[in-house]
Amino acid sequence: MKNLFKNSLAQMPLLHNSQSDQLRSPYHRTDFQPFSLELMSYTHQIRVVAAVFFIVGLLAISTTLSFEAWLLNPQVTAENSLLELIQGGFLVLTALVQGARAFSTHSAGLKRDIRLGLALFAFALFLREVDIDKLGSRETWGLIETTLRAFAVLMILGFALHMSRRIKLVTRNIGKILLSPTVLLSMLACVFYAGGLPFDRELVNIDKSLSKWFEETLELNACLLFLCASWAGNIKTEVVKIQAPSF
Repeated sequence: MKNLFKNSLAQMPLLHNSQSDQLRSPYHRTDFQPFSLELMSYTHQIRVVAAVFFIVGLLAISTTLSFEAWLLNPQVTAENSLLELIQGGFLVLTALVQGARAFSTHSAGLKRDIRLGLALFAFALFLREVDIDKLGSRETWGLIETTLRAFAVLMILGFALHMSRRIKLVTRNIGKILLSPTVLLSMLACVFYAGGLPFDRELVNIDKSLSKWFEETLELNACLLFLCASWAGNIKTEVVKIQAPSF
């Protein structure tokens, strides 16, 4: 009985090998690489569509809340009032996030330059939007505003000097830079800012209070887009497309 059991155990690997040989696929696993790339492409498209719907939803919520606040108190559109302070908050967060991501381990070279430039741009817009000297004591807050403006000027000059040495690199990659998600959203934010100018200068023949609401709401949404841009991706990497095999 023992000999019979040992013989059956000895034959099991042979049976296992025989079954694996019969079930072995005639295709190498690398033959399925194109399908993996195609799946990644579809996943990327789904993520882009989801991000678009998410951002549109944020803008709709922002506009609705702004309108409700204006109906409750039209003074929310005044200088240094609720809407402008929220804009300033978004811009400060944008500068901080872009600056932090610029010095992350995954950002270097041109990627870092893009995020640093957008961080400085957001900080400069913050100083333009919010009258810091009017937040409290004019002596104290005036000194804070002067210090921040001097700091911003020095940072911008230093960044401009740095980028002057990288003009050729920027020129060669201008297409990639403009198509990077963080730059695209930032440019869309600038469009929103530009859309508020006619209302700021009262070029549209509507009630003055309503015109002010349009201006502040467009700028509010622009600042929200800047914040979304700070979380968006940077320069796109090239994807090598491989022709799928025909069976």
